[in-house]
Amino acid sequence: MDIFQVLQFLMLGTLIGILSGFFGIGGGILLTPLLLVFGYEASAAIALSLMLTLGSTTAGTISHIRLRNVNVKHAAWIGAFGIAGTWIATPLVFYLEGVDGATLIISLVYIALLTYFAVSFFRSKQHVEGSVGTATVPRLGLIGLFAGFISSLMGVSGGFVLTPLQVKLLNTEMKRAVGTSISAALLIVMSGVISYAVAGAETNYWHGAALIAGAMIGSPFGAKQLHRFSSQHVKKALGGFYMTVAVSVGLNLLGWNTVSLTLLVVLALLFIATLVIQPKNKKNPSK
Repeated sequence: MDIFQVLQFLMLGTLIGILSGFFGIGGGILLTPLLLVFGYEASAAIALSLMLTLGSTTAGTISHIRLRNVNVKHAAWIGAFGIAGTWIATPLVFYLEGVDGATLIISLVYIALLTYFAVSFFRSKQHVEGSVGTATVPRLGLIGLFAGFISSLMGVSGGFVLTPLQVKLLNTEMKRAVGTSISAALLIVMSGVISYAVAGAETNYWHGAALIAGAMIGSPFGAKQLHRFSSQHVKKALGGFYMTVAVSVGLNLLGWNTVSLTLLVVLALLFIATLVIQPKNKKNPSK
């Protein structure tokens, strides 16, 4: 065990945990591209990312429940259907890895989904949370199944699709969508970690444990900062975050690994700086 590397992964997990707690995403959306840039095999990168996400979603769920940002019923339905999605995606990743297509396919899926949701957030308008009546359970099921599949395909919590889909399909207020998203993602990620362990993914569990510990340190801090910003501000910030990661993944595909990595690091540092210097929003922060 290399202590220096373990400490590096602990710091990385803490940084990504802050992003996770604030945006309601598991953190793998940032870690998987980083690990692919570092040269990890797709299955190993995904397994490590899911371990990080397990830590961030656990801590984030606790924080958001305390902040009353979670619709428990919706989280349970989404998580239950999401578990099924994870077990569909895992064999597909190992197949793609066997034909040397995993990195390319996963990267293209990243770019497509991140770009779509980024644009949708930039275009979204302020709205009030409403009810979808009898259509709620089928919509929750579709959202969960899709998020679970994406989770194990890309090594993410599924939160980066759960949050916008709840806003668009269920008319959920942004902060409630964030809390419900990360809570549902906890169930999805637990299933994903188990599915990759059963499938025999090779990974360094010391690094994984350090990521989990770091995420559990950073995620509560990120969640507590959410009340300082309006929902519209969070939407725009999340849209910018998604677009930047999409560009970074594209640069990595083109072979510009150093530029891709630098862009991700700068993005994370700018976000942390914003949390430190941004004053509390005193004008009805829920809107």
